[in-house]
Amino acid sequence: IMMNQPQPPYPLHDSVKDKLHPEYVSYYNANIIDKQQVHYQPIHVSRGSGILLPGAGPLLSVGRTHDYTIKRVQSHDGPDVPIRCFTPPDDQKPPKGWPVLIYYHGGGWVLGNINTENVVCTNICNRVKCVVITVDYRLAPEHPWPAAVHDSWEAVLWVQREGHAILDLDMDKVAVGGSSAGGNLAAIMAHKAAAAAAAEPPMMTSSPFRAQLLMVPVTDNTADPSNNATYREYEFTPALPAVKMHWYRDHYLPNPADRSHPEASPLFYDDDDWSLQPRALIVVGELDVLRQEGELYGKKLSDAGVRVDLHVMKGMPHPFLAMDGVLQAGKDAITYMCNTLTEVFD
Repeated sequence: IMMNQPQPPYPLHDSVKDKLHPEYVSYYNANIIDKQQVHYQPIHVSRGSGILLPGAGPLLSVGRTHDYTIKRVQSHDGPDVPIRCFTPPDDQKPPKGWPVLIYYHGGGWVLGNINTENVVCTNICNRVKCVVITVDYRLAPEHPWPAAVHDSWEAVLWVQREGHAILDLDMDKVAVGGSSAGGNLAAIMAHKAAAAAAAEPPMMTSSPFRAQLLMVPVTDNTADPSNNATYREYEFTPALPAVKMHWYRDHYLPNPADRSHPEASPLFYDDDDWSLQPRALIVVGELDVLRQEGELYGKKLSDAGVRVDLHVMKGMPHPFLAMDGVLQAGKDAITYMCNTLTEVFD
């Protein structure tokens, strides 16, 4: 036990308890109230506990699941990057090959791994009939920013370079997505891909992404209760109170000067490349500290003429996507992802 740390139970805070959806409240009080919070215990304990968030639904069946490790071609600052590829049954393959989603898990750039969001990945693979690639990027504090960005980009480059032949992908139908810290990485990948495609000569051979799925994304790593309305209003929200978000940030971005870099806070990309961004699905929780920066990111995209579908999930704190087994909002969020991909891959 870390000395002088608070101990459970953690009753829902007065500032939010009457605003939270009753479905979340009842599940929280039955299953979460008595658990220690990750920012009050050693990281290795949280990583070793197996399940990041209780409440996930079942895995759906896919044709096959295969893990690869990919060689770096641009960043030579670490080992090969592990990825997992979910492929539908062969008899569903379109004539031009599979559409593909490159997906980045959440966990504050500190927690989570290649298993964390397999429920989301298998839902999309099964329901959209596309390949889903999830990336096991390096985690802080052992590997602070920009290690996760480098690993995420290597996966994009691998799909371009050789993954398309190994997995039989249709390179006109590529999308990117992620949740929370992974939504941050996905947004950054969309900017990097657009810039690479627009470069002279182009650094990417195919069209960049058809869509970006940004689920409760972090877009502004300078946000805090003094400068951000939802950090202020929902500072004591469950699952991701402001203090916990800052705990993650301090591990991933220990140097405050890095926090406003666009590859840490994609809200701060220069204005001229927003019009090149792919269509976006943005899903935020009404009672999430990250709500405002997700909404602002959507506004920047739509102001630049990019189509944005924004959903604010009523009464929800941050982790609803990972709780699709017990929250309708979690099921709905996965359905929004599937519907967006089905449209753009059609």
